[in-house]
Amino acid sequence: MRCSSTRFFFSLLFLAAAFLRPATAGERMVLGYYPSWIRGSYPHTAVQYQHLTHIAHAFIFPFADGTLEMSGFAHYPELIQTAHQHGVKVVISVGGWDLVRTPRFATMVADPTARTRFVSNLKNFCQTYGYDGADIDWEYPAPADRPNATLLFQELRAAFNTVMPPLSLSIAAPSGDWSGRYDWTVMKEVLDWIGIMTYDFYGSWTTKAGPNSALYGTAATTDQGWIDNSMAHYRAKGIPAEKLLFGIPFYGWQFNATTLFGPSTGASQLTYINIAPLLQQGWTRHWDLPTRTPFLVNSLQTRVISYDDSASIAEKAAYLKNQSLGGVILWALGQDYMNGQQPLLASLGAALKATTSVPIMVGETPPLAFELSQNYPNPFNAQTRIRYHITRGGAYTLRLYDPLGREVDTLAEFTHQPGSYEVTVSSATLPSGVYLYRLTGGGFTLARTMVVLR
Repeated sequence: MRCSSTRFFFSLLFLAAAFLRPATAGERMVLGYYPSWIRGSYPHTAVQYQHLTHIAHAFIFPFADGTLEMSGFAHYPELIQTAHQHGVKVVISVGGWDLVRTPRFATMVADPTARTRFVSNLKNFCQTYGYDGADIDWEYPAPADRPNATLLFQELRAAFNTVMPPLSLSIAAPSGDWSGRYDWTVMKEVLDWIGIMTYDFYGSWTTKAGPNSALYGTAATTDQGWIDNSMAHYRAKGIPAEKLLFGIPFYGWQFNATTLFGPSTGASQLTYINIAPLLQQGWTRHWDLPTRTPFLVNSLQTRVISYDDSASIAEKAAYLKNQSLGGVILWALGQDYMNGQQPLLASLGAALKATTSVPIMVGETPPLAFELSQNYPNPFNAQTRIRYHITRGGAYTLRLYDPLGREVDTLAEFTHQPGSYEVTVSSATLPSGVYLYRLTGGGFTLARTMVVLR
């Protein structure tokens, strides 16, 4: 495989943004859900395939008799063809949250004839339309459904293995399976991956505001859950780390509250498209260090929005690699699509997509030379500030690169004495998009992403 210096640059430096250590550029799964209803506003020509490994085309449902319901679903051969041309696999997502259609799963799996019909129909559907597999999003089986659910997945695995190459089989699972919905001794063997929906920890159903998708937490404060806790939960069930994918939302929750973890009288969901512009409309961004998540507060201090941005995605990407997890699922593609840019997807792709497996040494000693902070504000549309701290004097350079890895500007290049420094970056000559700024010196390199929005 030909390895371009640009793609090498992205895969290497984004990892260094979170912590500095010897790193191996290795690709993780980046699976984006593509709801069929967004085709008009986010066509296949808008998808940035270079940042993805898989697309889950959502949703179809089972009828109770095992036939497939496709009302509201639009076949999209152009999406599948274009994804395949870019080396991206496409799976069909079966299910989703639906109070009417989801209960049919339980009826279908309890009937051997209906179950057999469903397995056959789903395999044929994938083969007919060119899907690479199926992702079952049953929200959620009851503990009483466990024996029949186990049979369903065993039968799907057997049927999918008759196709060459075999169709992939995966599920979207809740953040924790404390009630025993699945027999994980079987599921971990028959599934190719398990996508854990580690979002919606807090929302309209909670009495306090909280992080939509916290990376870390404690039972005392983040009482609804957090990603690290979910991953530990599933690994304790014997599921290999490389089969676990955790969820990253491209949306957030706006709470009627004055601060994060404060009482809430209601909440509504907002996509990143609607959240990002608020940074230029009087809202203040805060960073909750314990959970590694950002949140916004309006000028009247009556609204709080928990969401994800490039900084929290960098933290989650570093965690994923440190824990040797398989990758991420994201809900949903198109929710960060603004002015032709997709800053959250680009951040994920830069962090987790790699083009080579050659070991790359970033540094050979602990990161004592300098620290590089996330720029603030981020995203921005006028100017932003980059702060960094030098602990060992010497020659250092701070450079800015565009999404193609081309140098845009040298922000600082001189012999630094130990101390703290700040650089202001103007967006006057920068088109909207994702940029990387890189600090180099003392044998080390650190980089972070920043986003220009107009």
